[in-house]
Amino acid sequence: MKDEKTLIEWVILIGLFNATVEQTSFLTGQTKQDAKVIFNRFTKEGIKLQKIIEKHSALPQLEEVTEIIENSIHELRKKIKYED
Repeated sequence: MKDEKTLIEWVILIGLFNATVEQTSFLTGQTKQDAKVIFNRFTKEGIKLQKIIEKHSALPQLEEVTEIIENSIHELRKKIKYED
């Protein structure tokens, strides 16, 4: 069962990564150049990691986990009152 638990943890990690990449679309044009460069590198390396993990593992839950995380972020946005 340890291997299954490890796989689930990888699925959660990659789901978080996918949601993080999606979140950046809300910041387009608003972040400083240095932050953009760093995050672009982070994204490229994360995609490489995701491909390696997917190549060596079956990740049937990945889409579901990513969707749950993205829905949670959406709910968080609705609960936060933005102050102008």
